[in-house]
Amino acid sequence: MENQMHAGSKLAEGKDKFSKAIGGAVDEATDLVKDFSTRNLQTARQALAHAQEVVTDGAKQYASVTDGYVRANPWTALGGAAAAGLLVGILLARR
Repeated sequence: MENQMHAGSKLAEGKDKFSKAIGGAVDEATDLVKDFSTRNLQTARQALAHAQEVVTDGAKQYASVTDGYVRANPWTALGGAAAAGLLVGILLARR
């Protein structure tokens, strides 16, 4: 009988150790997933910030070139805008 109690005690001890080991592994896996998610989120944010910077710089350059052209050729720009407006008006009237 004493042998069975000793075996039961060892079994309970083993169960506790096993539970703690599993709990530690789960905690470690959770930390790894959080770290991975955080890194991916940071990488995505950096990529979006870079893309925004590139688009903004391109738009600024395009606006600057357009402004320079319109200032150098105001009548040509006005004629182009009028032609574009007329074309849009014709296309919308056909609907």
